[in-house]
Amino acid sequence: MAGCTPGATPAVQAVEGHVPRVGVDVRLSAVDADGKGRQAQWQGETLALREPPIAGSADIADVRYVLDQDKQPGLQIRYRPEAHQRIHDGTAALVGQRAALSVDGRVLMVATVKGPFGESMMLSGLPSIAEAQALAKHITGQ
Repeated sequence: MAGCTPGATPAVQAVEGHVPRVGVDVRLSAVDADGKGRQAQWQGETLALREPPIAGSADIADVRYVLDQDKQPGLQIRYRPEAHQRIHDGTAALVGQRAALSVDGRVLMVATVKGPFGESMMLSGLPSIAEAQALAKHITGQ
């Protein structure tokens, strides 16, 4: 099961440079319970993703493959400082509601927002190390 948690692992907190490639669309979007928004599929469910997204590719300072605290493959996403407050406010307004992370229109994860975050997030529960590495390479080219 995929999920997201706030926070950065210590090894990647101070590292810059793995930004999304031009043309790669990474989005953190609210899932609209009333069905208003851009349609997307996830695990057999049709979702409506609100526009504009809470965060997009331009807000990302770093994306990289990591192993989470349970040694499961995941992606660490750190946001640019100028986006922190906007993302924090956007996720604070969604506490108890669902948000989706998508790459190039493909929903990777849907989770209930437990609390606000703005600096970083961890996408965990990817099926394999190879898939997590391939996804990071697709996003960043590295």
